[in-house]
Amino acid sequence: MNIDLTYWYLFPVGLVIATLAMSAGISGANFWIPAYLICVKLDPLVTFWLALITMLFGFGSGVVRNIYQGTVNWYLIRQYLIPTVPGAVIGALLTSYVNGEILVFIFGSFILLYGSYMLKSCISSPKEQVRHNKVFWGIGFLAGFLKGLIATGLGKLIVPGMWNHEKVRHPSEVIGSAIIIIFIVNVVAALTRMNRDFVGVLMDNTDTLSSVLVFVVPSVVIGGQVGPRVIKDVSAAHLKVYISVLLIFVSLLIFSRLLF
Repeated sequence: MNIDLTYWYLFPVGLVIATLAMSAGISGANFWIPAYLICVKLDPLVTFWLALITMLFGFGSGVVRNIYQGTVNWYLIRQYLIPTVPGAVIGALLTSYVNGEILVFIFGSFILLYGSYMLKSCISSPKEQVRHNKVFWGIGFLAGFLKGLIATGLGKLIVPGMWNHEKVRHPSEVIGSAIIIIFIVNVVAALTRMNRDFVGVLMDNTDTLSSVLVFVVPSVVIGGQVGPRVIKDVSAAHLKVYISVLLIFVSLLIFSRLLF
């Protein structure tokens, strides 16, 4: 195994990505997928899998930090794992039958539409927020399905339904709980993708993947500790604007890669 030092730049990039992902409570794959596609120039299917693996280290660190500072809601975590896990299994199994470039297009389109919708809702006249006790099972299944298929979509879909749940005491609990759910579903999605043919593709890219992870793993572990601290005292309204702008930016990176 040969380590390629030209990927050193992924360490500072990883610090930024992990901090952004942890502070926003959304999948780090939103940022790693364009980084791996555009900078490292990996095959799309390998890119989606590597994004899931990368997130395990960053979100694992974030899980520890959020549990330590008490910004989690175990009730919501248990409830949303019920629909998201089987959804992720089905989505991951389908990746064997879909062209990688199509998955990239679906990924870019999804985060552009969702980011734009969220930004519009943030700048329009605010509606009265009503507390509820609902668990959105259908949305949870769709969120898990998208995580398995395109390595993202989970946090973006389940977080809005969690904001005003009557068991949530502070917005930081929503983010902390989403991070734990994303981590667990990530493990499921990554393992489900490991069929015989795909393992062969990974073996052919062993040197590149090893070189990338040498720099990425420590950066996302550090970022996973920083992100939860960043978000601890941020208001819910400001956080939603922050997330939407990040998603639109990432979608533009993806489409620039497809067009040029």
